[in-house]
Amino acid sequence: MKNLKLYNVFFPVWLLILIPFTWVIAIPVNFIVDSLVIFISLKFLKIEEAFLKYKKVIFKVFIFGFLSDFIGSVFLILVTYLGTIGGESSAFIKWFEKNIVIYIMSNPIANIYAFTIVALAVLLSGICIYFFNLKISFKNLDIDEKDKRKMALIMAIFTAPYLFFLPLSLIYSGYAM
Repeated sequence: MKNLKLYNVFFPVWLLILIPFTWVIAIPVNFIVDSLVIFISLKFLKIEEAFLKYKKVIFKVFIFGFLSDFIGSVFLILVTYLGTIGGESSAFIKWFEKNIVIYIMSNPIANIYAFTIVALAVLLSGICIYFFNLKISFKNLDIDEKDKRKMALIMAIFTAPYLFFLPLSLIYSGYAM
């Protein structure tokens, strides 16, 4: 793999490292999205004192959301590194790099294999969001256990890192697949 260039596609983690200014955008946007989803789900579930309950959980939800995105990103990084194991001599490694790794890093929606792997990363992050919120963020929230599970599921569905699917060419105009 002499000339392999890894461009990475793990949002928000990769973008935050690549372009540090994106922290200025990513942090408030994630906070706003988490806030809206929490507040709307509290209202939807007809939970009293929604704002007080929101204030009690927002910080943990926000932090564990970033941690969950990071876990999904690590999964994608590990999969892309599979393309470097075994050296250049392996036909499978060459195929894996050409048909999966490049698409994961550039445009996962253009290739079914890459799409499936990225979907697994989004699912993994969503599962982490669910369990972190259910077991930690909502642990001391004074609502029914049934409502905690519903809120954790709503958070997992609506705040999973779907931007993992974003083609790199939409962000970085110098790269097209």
